[in-house]
Amino acid sequence: MAVLMMDREEVEQARQEFARLKESYRRAVEAALARVPVRNGVVSVRDLWLETSLPVDLIVELLRENGIRLPPHVKRVDVDQPLGRRKGGHGKRR
Repeated sequence: MAVLMMDREEVEQARQEFARLKESYRRAVEAALARVPVRNGVVSVRDLWLETSLPVDLIVELLRENGIRLPPHVKRVDVDQPLGRRKGGHGKRR
C-alpha cells in the first residue's frame, strides 16, 4: 500500500512539473509574438516555431487552449501553413 501512495505522489509531481513547463512555454510563445513578423495582423506559426524552437504541435496546442495573450497588433496566428519547402525553393532538377 505504501508503494501505491508513492506512485500517486509521483504522478502528482509529474502533473505539477508538466503544468510548470507548459506555463514557461506559454510565456515563450507570448514573448515571441512581440518579435516575429506580423503581416496584415497575422503571424505565421512557422515564424513562432523558428523563434522559439518549440514543436509546432505544442505551439498550436497552447494557442488552442486560449492561454496565449495576443499583442494588440496581432489579430490571429495562421496555423495551417505547412512547414515543408516553400515555393521556388531549390530542389532536385529534372
